[in-house]
Amino acid sequence: MKKTLMISTIAAFGVLTGASAAHAQSDDENFEGVKVGVQAGWERRKIDDNLLPAPNSARLNDRSSGISYGGFAGYDAQFDEFVLGVEADFSPNGKTLSSTLPGGGSIELDSKWAASVSARAGIAIVPRLLAYGRVGYGLNRYTVRRFAAGNDTAVATDKVTGNGMLYGGGLEYAINRNASFRVEYRRNDNEGSLASNQVLGGLTLRF
Repeated sequence: MKKTLMISTIAAFGVLTGASAAHAQSDDENFEGVKVGVQAGWERRKIDDNLLPAPNSARLNDRSSGISYGGFAGYDAQFDEFVLGVEADFSPNGKTLSSTLPGGGSIELDSKWAASVSARAGIAIVPRLLAYGRVGYGLNRYTVRRFAAGNDTAVATDKVTGNGMLYGGGLEYAINRNASFRVEYRRNDNEGSLASNQVLGGLTLRF
């Protein structure tokens, strides 16, 4: 399912590029073309799951909030008021989740980076304002460590590239045909119970 979604998203890029070339852009089409951008906002991350292989397996139950930031690139095709697009993004930061273990010691999950590929579809409510939804597939690279009581050297370590679905939606306002800003809610469901909720603001440049 996840591989099928990723392949379908990549295939959609080719379809949209070809379809866009076949029609002329009108004066009211403000969300057309290749784009790059930056985004930042607030993220709430949580987990309640058993991590690490036996005999070091332990339960991590924690929540953490903080700033999330990154960049994105993609392509949008607009057909009258309807907009279809594909997008890839990357975030170099993440949150550290940790729990104290019964009997002493602790376990932590240190997120290194996250990336995703997604498709979005929307309707221009008015020529400069787009309402859209998003669905896609994400990756999250993180390190899990277990510590003994009173020791800051890990007794067990595991590096993981988790994956899962993402979905959300938002509003995008076109300043002109070459620049817009957006506000978006995004939900990321990773492996196990690792999940995050994000509210992101972004600036987009189109070419």
